[in-house]
Amino acid sequence: MLADVTRLWVLPVGAAEAIPLTDGQTKVSSPDWAEDGRTLYFVSNRGGSMDLWQQPMAADGSGDGPPVPLTTGLQLRDMDISLKQNRLVYSRGRAVANLWRLPILAERPATWQDAEQLTFDEAYIEQFGLSPDGTRIAFSSDRSGNPDLWILELETGEMRQLTTDPSPDWAPQWSPDGQSIAFYANRSGNRDIWTMPAGGGPATQLTRHEATDYYPVWSPDGQRIAFDSLRGEIRYYIWMVSASGGEPQPFTEAQASWPQFSPDGESLLFRSFRDGARHIWQQPIGGGEAERLTSRPSNTPRWSPDGRYVFFRRVRDPNVWSISIADRVERRVTDLAGRPGRRASGLAIGSNALYFGWGQDTGDIWVMDVVTDESE
Repeated sequence: MLADVTRLWVLPVGAAEAIPLTDGQTKVSSPDWAEDGRTLYFVSNRGGSMDLWQQPMAADGSGDGPPVPLTTGLQLRDMDISLKQNRLVYSRGRAVANLWRLPILAERPATWQDAEQLTFDEAYIEQFGLSPDGTRIAFSSDRSGNPDLWILELETGEMRQLTTDPSPDWAPQWSPDGQSIAFYANRSGNRDIWTMPAGGGPATQLTRHEATDYYPVWSPDGQRIAFDSLRGEIRYYIWMVSASGGEPQPFTEAQASWPQFSPDGESLLFRSFRDGARHIWQQPIGGGEAERLTSRPSNTPRWSPDGRYVFFRRVRDPNVWSISIADRVERRVTDLAGRPGRRASGLAIGSNALYFGWGQDTGDIWVMDVVTDESE
């Protein structure tokens, strides 16, 4: 999730510039002032789990020394501290999402009775990619505390952690030969595109820009990587960069995101608001006009391996749909009714099955008495 890394700022009254209080390498939320204005409380995962921190403040609005942790391992979501600083109310819990597999059936939409749950973690699996041979899934998850990359062996269920960098890594996608993985990460202080060996090893940074670059995908020949970027005059352009490095080049001149190369490498799918609504479009790689494919607002486009269909999700609909490239007929592929929760990010299409995430929010509201150590 793009908001997994945030930064806390203070803007003094009458000042022209805000003062950063955190380094932008972790998640920060729920800032709350003490009554005297000399202490700022906030929730952050800078120590691993989401906990309560206390930041002493100087008169000019900057931090007076490093922040101090007040709780350990609470997994807070939001909090509010009373003006007298003697009571704390907070929500405790987390978002949970796991991977599922459904067969692609010709005669009817697949239902939960056809579904197979692949992971069972109290963690959030976000974006993921299916290996070219269909035997493994690379996914980003906070199952170890930090958002890292993992690989799931579909036959055995075995999981292997691929990255352990302190900063988050997201949205892994396999190269066509299955030897490399592209992803985006905050390792440089900005969200940039990186690649690394699928078997583990050092990562290589491909983009270096202060704007956000994210959601990379490989071209079928493995020579280029397309990605979303917030660089430019409007948000959500699609750019391309050589898989071996070099200067990225813009592909779209209008707002677009979620790129997907066609299996033959001749065109690119993407989501765009260019007609005022969120639709799936297809545009030739070599140039030419983009064509709108979907009849209703949609997102998350994915090609079938044979290039005959495009799978997608409609806005505010948990189901997966497909559209035939030959006749433009749309069909509902799943019937995901009757289960608590919601669809999570990510969708992958195999030769006869689709993979998706399903999530739930868990948590409770707590009240805590704050006790001061009088010996300090």
